[in-house]
Amino acid sequence: DSDREIVLPGQVRPVQDKWALIVGISNFKDSAINLKYAAKDATDFRNYLVNEANFKADHVKLLLDENATREKIVANLGDGWLRRLANPDDLVLIFVSTHGSPARKDIGGANFIVPYEGGLENMVLSGIPMQWLTTGIQETVHCNRIVLFLDICHAGAAAGSHKGLFRAVNEQSLAAGQLVIASSQADQISWESAQYPNGVFTRRLIEGFRVNQGRTVLGKAFEYLRSKVEEEVLRDRAKLQTPVLYSRQWRGGNLSLSTIPEAPRSVLPDSA
Repeated sequence: DSDREIVLPGQVRPVQDKWALIVGISNFKDSAINLKYAAKDATDFRNYLVNEANFKADHVKLLLDENATREKIVANLGDGWLRRLANPDDLVLIFVSTHGSPARKDIGGANFIVPYEGGLENMVLSGIPMQWLTTGIQETVHCNRIVLFLDICHAGAAAGSHKGLFRAVNEQSLAAGQLVIASSQADQISWESAQYPNGVFTRRLIEGFRVNQGRTVLGKAFEYLRSKVEEEVLRDRAKLQTPVLYSRQWRGGNLSLSTIPEAPRSVLPDSA
Protein backbone atom coordinates (compact mmCIF):
# COMPACT_ATOMS: atom_id res chain seq x y z
CA ASP A 1 0.00 0.00 0.00
CA SER A 2 2.83 2.40 0.79
CA ASP A 3 4.17 1.97 -2.76
CA ARG A 4 0.98 2.78 -4.60
CA GLU A 5 0.94 5.88 -6.77
CA ILE A 6 -1.12 8.75 -5.43
CA VAL A 7 -3.64 9.86 -8.04
CA LEU A 8 -6.01 12.55 -6.89
CA PRO A 9 -9.53 12.55 -8.33
CA GLY A 10 -11.53 15.55 -9.37
CA GLN A 11 -12.38 17.52 -12.47
CA VAL A 12 -9.68 20.14 -12.94
CA ARG A 13 -10.75 23.73 -13.47
CA PRO A 14 -8.12 26.37 -14.21
CA VAL A 15 -6.70 28.14 -11.17
CA GLN A 16 -7.72 31.80 -11.34
CA ASP A 17 -5.60 33.07 -8.42
CA LYS A 18 -3.58 31.67 -5.51
CA TRP A 19 -3.51 32.57 -1.80
CA ALA A 20 -1.74 31.20 1.26
CA LEU A 21 -1.93 31.68 5.02
CA ILE A 22 1.24 30.46 6.75
CA VAL A 23 1.41 30.06 10.55
CA GLY A 24 4.49 29.05 12.54
CA ILE A 25 5.05 29.39 16.29
CA SER A 26 8.37 28.58 17.95
CA ASN A 27 8.21 31.11 20.79
CA PHE A 28 5.03 31.06 22.87
CA LYS A 29 3.83 33.39 25.59
CA ASP A 30 4.50 30.44 27.88
CA SER A 31 8.18 29.81 27.10
CA ALA A 32 8.00 26.39 28.74
CA ILE A 33 6.36 25.02 25.58
CA ASN A 34 8.66 26.70 23.02
CA LEU A 35 9.62 24.78 19.88
CA LYS A 36 12.84 24.94 17.85
CA TYR A 37 12.02 25.24 14.16
CA ALA A 38 8.28 25.81 13.69
CA ALA A 39 8.64 29.52 12.82
CA LYS A 40 11.58 28.82 10.51
CA ASP A 41 9.64 26.05 8.79
CA ALA A 42 6.80 28.49 8.14
CA THR A 43 9.19 31.16 6.84
CA ASP A 44 10.95 28.69 4.55
CA PHE A 45 7.64 27.50 3.11
CA ARG A 46 6.51 31.10 2.56
CA ASN A 47 9.76 31.89 0.75
CA TYR A 48 9.38 28.83 -1.44
CA LEU A 49 5.87 29.86 -2.50
CA VAL A 50 6.88 33.43 -3.32
CA ASN A 51 10.30 32.82 -4.87
CA GLU A 52 9.68 29.55 -6.71
CA ALA A 53 5.96 28.67 -6.91
CA ASN A 54 4.47 31.77 -8.58
CA PHE A 55 2.62 33.13 -5.54
CA LYS A 56 2.50 36.92 -5.40
CA ALA A 57 4.12 38.19 -2.21
CA ASP A 58 1.00 40.10 -1.16
CA HIS A 59 -1.07 36.94 -1.67
CA VAL A 60 0.83 35.12 1.10
CA LYS A 61 0.23 36.06 4.74
CA LEU A 62 2.87 34.94 7.25
CA LEU A 63 2.00 34.86 10.95
CA LEU A 64 4.89 34.05 13.29
CA ASP A 65 5.25 33.75 17.07
CA GLU A 66 3.56 36.71 18.85
CA ASN A 67 1.72 37.65 15.63
CA ALA A 68 0.08 34.21 15.50
CA THR A 69 -2.53 34.80 18.17
CA ARG A 70 -5.89 33.08 18.03
CA GLU A 71 -7.54 36.38 17.12
CA LYS A 72 -5.17 37.04 14.21
CA ILE A 73 -5.29 33.50 12.85
CA VAL A 74 -9.09 33.43 12.88
CA ALA A 75 -9.32 36.97 11.47
CA ASN A 76 -7.03 36.17 8.54
CA LEU A 77 -9.02 33.05 7.73
CA GLY A 78 -12.18 35.12 7.92
CA ASP A 79 -13.26 38.66 7.10
CA GLY A 80 -9.82 40.11 7.76
CA TRP A 81 -8.31 38.43 4.71
CA LEU A 82 -9.09 35.10 3.00
CA ARG A 83 -12.89 35.24 3.22
CA ARG A 84 -12.88 38.51 1.28
CA LEU A 85 -10.22 37.56 -1.29
CA ALA A 86 -10.43 33.89 -2.28
CA ASN A 87 -12.93 33.09 -5.05
CA PRO A 88 -14.40 29.64 -5.80
CA ASP A 89 -11.97 28.83 -8.64
CA ASP A 90 -8.86 29.98 -6.77
CA LEU A 91 -6.37 27.83 -4.87
CA VAL A 92 -5.90 28.36 -1.12
CA LEU A 93 -3.04 26.91 0.91
CA ILE A 94 -2.94 26.85 4.71
CA PHE A 95 0.27 25.80 6.47
CA VAL A 96 0.31 25.42 10.27
CA SER A 97 3.27 24.46 12.45
CA THR A 98 2.67 24.67 16.20
CA HIS A 99 1.61 22.56 19.18
CA GLY A 100 -1.60 20.58 19.20
CA SER A 101 -3.55 19.02 22.03
CA PRO A 102 -4.62 15.38 22.20
CA ALA A 103 -8.34 14.69 21.99
CA ARG A 104 -10.23 15.61 25.17
CA LYS A 105 -13.05 13.26 26.12
CA ASP A 106 -14.59 15.85 28.44
CA ILE A 107 -15.17 18.24 25.52
CA GLY A 108 -16.47 15.83 22.94
CA GLY A 109 -13.13 14.48 21.75
CA ALA A 110 -12.02 17.84 20.32
CA ASN A 111 -8.40 18.58 19.44
CA PHE A 112 -6.94 22.08 19.63
CA ILE A 113 -4.24 23.97 17.77
CA VAL A 114 -2.20 26.11 20.12
CA PRO A 115 -1.80 29.81 19.19
CA TYR A 116 0.86 32.12 20.63
CA GLU A 117 -1.02 32.86 23.86
CA GLY A 118 -2.19 29.29 24.34
CA GLY A 119 -0.97 26.81 26.90
CA LEU A 120 -1.80 23.55 28.59
CA GLU A 121 -3.87 25.27 31.27
CA ASN A 122 -6.12 27.33 28.97
CA MET A 123 -6.45 25.14 25.88
CA VAL A 124 -10.24 25.19 25.63
CA LEU A 125 -10.50 28.97 25.89
CA SER A 126 -7.46 29.95 23.81
CA GLY A 127 -6.99 27.08 21.35
CA ILE A 128 -8.41 26.71 17.85
CA PRO A 129 -10.42 23.48 17.38
CA MET A 130 -8.73 21.24 14.83
CA GLN A 131 -12.09 20.43 13.27
CA TRP A 132 -12.66 24.13 12.59
CA LEU A 133 -9.73 24.03 10.17
CA THR A 134 -11.48 21.32 8.18
CA THR A 135 -15.27 21.24 8.13
CA GLY A 136 -15.67 24.73 9.58
CA ILE A 137 -13.35 26.48 7.16
CA GLN A 138 -15.73 25.77 4.28
CA GLU A 139 -18.13 28.26 5.85
CA THR A 140 -15.34 30.84 6.06
CA VAL A 141 -13.35 30.58 2.83
CA HIS A 142 -15.39 30.55 -0.39
CA CYS A 143 -12.95 28.43 -2.38
CA ASN A 144 -13.42 25.00 -3.92
CA ARG A 145 -9.72 24.04 -3.61
CA ILE A 146 -8.17 24.27 -0.15
CA VAL A 147 -4.96 22.44 0.71
CA LEU A 148 -3.89 22.22 4.37
CA PHE A 149 -0.37 21.28 5.44
CA LEU A 150 -0.42 20.34 9.13
CA ASP A 151 2.72 19.98 11.20
CA ILE A 152 0.84 20.03 14.48
CA CYS A 153 2.58 18.77 17.57
CA HIS A 154 1.50 17.83 21.06
CA ALA A 155 2.77 20.06 23.87
CA GLY A 156 3.91 17.07 25.92
CA ALA A 157 6.74 16.49 23.47
CA ALA A 158 8.20 19.98 23.76
CA ALA A 159 11.14 18.93 25.92
CA GLY A 160 12.65 16.79 23.17
CA SER A 161 13.57 17.17 19.51
CA HIS A 162 10.34 15.58 18.39
CA LYS A 163 6.77 16.68 17.89
CA GLY A 164 4.10 14.13 18.77
CA LEU A 165 1.10 14.60 16.52
CA PHE A 166 -2.42 13.96 17.78
CA ARG A 167 -5.23 14.93 15.46
CA ALA A 168 -8.79 14.15 14.49
CA VAL A 169 -8.47 14.45 10.72
CA ASN A 170 -9.77 11.88 8.27
CA GLU A 171 -11.79 11.81 5.08
CA GLN A 172 -15.07 12.00 7.01
CA SER A 173 -14.01 15.15 8.89
CA LEU A 174 -13.18 17.08 5.72
CA ALA A 175 -15.43 19.33 3.71
CA ALA A 176 -15.78 18.90 -0.03
CA GLY A 177 -12.90 20.35 -2.01
CA GLN A 178 -10.31 19.95 0.76
CA LEU A 179 -7.04 18.10 0.80
CA VAL A 180 -4.92 17.64 3.94
CA ILE A 181 -1.28 16.55 4.12
CA ALA A 182 -0.24 15.85 7.71
CA SER A 183 3.26 15.21 8.98
CA SER A 184 2.68 11.76 10.50
CA GLN A 185 0.10 9.17 11.37
CA ALA A 186 -1.95 9.88 14.47
CA ASP A 187 -0.02 7.44 16.68
CA GLN A 188 3.44 8.58 15.54
CA ILE A 189 5.84 11.37 16.49
CA SER A 190 6.77 14.15 14.04
CA TRP A 191 10.51 14.70 14.30
CA GLU A 192 12.76 17.68 13.83
CA SER A 193 15.89 16.88 11.86
CA ALA A 194 19.10 15.73 13.48
CA GLN A 195 21.02 17.20 10.53
CA TYR A 196 19.59 20.63 9.67
CA PRO A 197 17.46 23.39 11.30
CA ASN A 198 14.05 22.30 10.05
CA GLY A 199 11.36 19.80 10.78
CA VAL A 200 11.87 16.76 8.57
CA PHE A 201 8.34 17.15 7.20
CA THR A 202 8.76 20.72 6.00
CA ARG A 203 12.18 20.20 4.44
CA ARG A 204 11.04 17.17 2.49
CA LEU A 205 7.73 18.82 1.58
CA ILE A 206 9.54 21.69 -0.13
CA GLU A 207 11.98 19.30 -1.78
CA GLY A 208 9.07 17.28 -3.14
CA PHE A 209 7.56 20.30 -4.83
CA ARG A 210 10.95 21.21 -6.35
CA VAL A 211 11.21 17.91 -8.21
CA ASN A 212 10.71 18.12 -11.98
CA GLN A 213 11.85 21.76 -12.02
CA GLY A 214 9.06 22.81 -9.70
CA ARG A 215 6.28 21.32 -11.80
CA THR A 216 5.65 18.35 -9.51
CA VAL A 217 1.96 17.59 -9.09
CA LEU A 218 0.48 17.09 -5.63
CA GLY A 219 0.33 13.30 -5.78
CA LYS A 220 3.95 12.93 -6.87
CA ALA A 221 5.15 15.49 -4.32
CA PHE A 222 3.40 13.53 -1.58
CA GLU A 223 4.96 10.25 -2.74
CA TYR A 224 8.42 11.87 -2.54
CA LEU A 225 7.65 13.42 0.86
CA ARG A 226 6.37 10.18 2.37
CA SER A 227 9.33 8.14 1.15
CA LYS A 228 12.01 10.63 2.23
CA VAL A 229 10.51 11.33 5.66
CA GLU A 230 10.20 7.60 6.42
CA GLU A 231 13.76 6.97 5.24
CA GLU A 232 15.38 9.83 7.18
CA VAL A 233 13.56 9.36 10.47
CA LEU A 234 14.10 5.60 10.45
CA ARG A 235 17.82 6.09 9.76
CA ASP A 236 18.38 8.86 12.33
CA ARG A 237 15.87 7.91 15.05
CA ALA A 238 15.05 4.23 14.48
CA LYS A 239 11.39 5.33 14.52
CA LEU A 240 8.62 5.39 11.94
CA GLN A 241 7.12 8.67 10.74
CA THR A 242 4.73 8.33 7.83
CA PRO A 243 3.08 11.46 6.38
CA VAL A 244 -0.56 10.97 5.42
CA LEU A 245 -2.84 12.48 2.80
CA TYR A 246 -6.60 12.88 3.21
CA SER A 247 -9.01 14.24 0.65
CA ARG A 248 -12.74 14.44 0.11
CA GLN A 249 -14.36 15.38 -3.17
CA TRP A 250 -11.13 17.10 -4.13
CA ARG A 251 -11.74 19.33 -7.15
CA GLY A 252 -8.19 20.19 -8.10
CA GLY A 253 -6.87 16.96 -9.57
CA ASN A 254 -3.12 16.48 -9.58
CA LEU A 255 -2.26 20.14 -9.96
CA SER A 256 1.12 21.70 -9.27
CA LEU A 257 1.49 24.39 -6.61
CA SER A 258 3.61 26.38 -9.05
CA THR A 259 0.87 26.58 -11.67
CA ILE A 260 0.57 30.11 -13.00
CA PRO A 261 -2.83 31.62 -12.13
CA GLU A 262 -4.93 32.61 -15.11
CA ALA A 263 -6.54 35.76 -13.67
CA PRO A 264 -4.54 37.11 -10.69
CA ARG A 265 -6.19 39.95 -8.79
CA SER A 266 -5.03 42.71 -6.48
CA VAL A 267 -5.58 42.48 -2.75
CA LEU A 268 -8.11 44.80 -1.20
CA PRO A 269 -6.50 48.07 0.03
CA ASP A 270 -7.48 47.44 3.65
CA SER A 271 -6.69 43.72 3.73
CA ALA A 272 -2.90 43.75 3.54
